Amino acid sequence: MLWEDLADIDVFRVDDTYYYSASTMHYSPGAPILRSYDLVNWEYAGHSVPTLDFGSKYDLNGGRAYVNGIWASFLNYRKSNKTFYWGGCIDFSKTYIYTATSAEGPWNRHTTINKCYYDAGLLIDDNDTMYVAYGNTNISVAQLSADGKTEVRSQQVFSTPSSVGTLEGSRMYKRNGAYYIFLTRPANGQYVLKSTNGPFGPYEMRQVLLNMGGPVSGGGVPHQGGLVQTQNGAWYYMAFQDAYPGGRIPVLAPITWTSDGWPTVQTVNGSWGGSYPYPNVPRPPRQVKPPTGTDTFTGTQLSPEWEWNHNPDTSKYSLGNGLRLQTATVTNDLYSARNTLTHRILGPSSTATIQL
Repeated sequence: MLWEDLADIDVFRVDDTYYYSASTMHYSPGAPILRSYDLVNWEYAGHSVPTLDFGSKYDLNGGRAYVNGIWASFLNYRKSNKTFYWGGCIDFSKTYIYTATSAEGPWNRHTTINKCYYDAGLLIDDNDTMYVAYGNTNISVAQLSADGKTEVRSQQVFSTPSSVGTLEGSRMYKRNGAYYIFLTRPANGQYVLKSTNGPFGPYEMRQVLLNMGGPVSGGGVPHQGGLVQTQNGAWYYMAFQDAYPGGRIPVLAPITWTSDGWPTVQTVNGSWGGSYPYPNVPRPPRQVKPPTGTDTFTGTQLSPEWEWNHNPDTSKYSLGNGLRLQTATVTNDLYSARNTLTHRILGPSSTATIQL
C-alpha cells in the first residue's frame, strides 16, 4: 500500500475508519498513526508518543538511542470511553501507556507498568476487559485494570516448541468466542495460537505461512502484522516485507477461515498475490493525503509525516512562513547532530527537491 518503512504493524477499524500503528525506534515523535478508509490508501494522522521522554540518550545528550525506543507496540480503540490506547515496552524495562480521544492527539502518558510487555498486542473483550498478549518464545497474557493503565494479573499461556524456534510480535483477537494470538517467526513465518477456553488458554498452535513469497520482488517474506475485519465481515492480513533499501513496507492479503476456526492467507499460485480485488468497503468520504507533494511549512506544527532524529531542541527551530533550523549541536558526526529532521524515503525510487 505504501512503499515506506513502517514496520511491526498493528491495524484495526473504528466504524468506517482504519488505523495503523508502526515502530519508529529513535525517531521523535514516535509510534506514527496512519489512517485509511479502504485499507489501501493511507495518510499520516499523528503520533501516539509525542516525545521520547525516556532518558537523556533520546535527546542525544551523553548517549544515543539508535535502534532503541519505539519497538513493536499496541494501539487500539475502546468504544466504552471513546479512547485510543497505545502501549509499548521501552529499553526492555518498563511499559508505558498513552491515551487520547483522537488519533491526532493530544496524547497523554500515564503511570508506567514495571515490566516489559515485549512486542505486545491489545484485545478489548466483549465485556470491555482489556488483555495484552506479549513475549518472546514464552508468550504471556496480562489483564489490565478497569482504566487500562495498570496490571491486574499476568500468566504465561504458551511456550514455543524448539522445532519452531522463536515466536514474538503478539497481536490478540477474539472471533466467535475463541481467543487468538497472532505471532511472528522472524523473519519468515507467521503462526497463530487459538484458545476456546478463555484468554488465559490453554492454546493450540498452527502455522499461517512460512517462507511464502510476497508481492514485492526481492522483498522477503510478509510477516509481523495484524488482522482486521471490514464493515462487511471480510478479514485481511496486513504484514510487512523487508524491501531493501526502502525499509519494511506494508502489504495486504485477504484471509479466509477454516470450518474449525483457523485463519488462512488467500494465495495466488501458492504465494501472496501481487494484486487482489479491491476491498468491498463503503466509498471513502474523501481522498486521503498522498505520500508525495509539497510542504511549505506554513503551520505552527510539523505535519505528522515528519519526525526528528531523536528528540529535538525545541528552542532551535521555528515554523510558519517556512521552517527555520538553527545549530543545535556542533559535531563532526552526523549521527550525533541534533535537530536532524527526517522523512521516510519513498520506494522503489524517489527524488526530493528542497528550496533553501
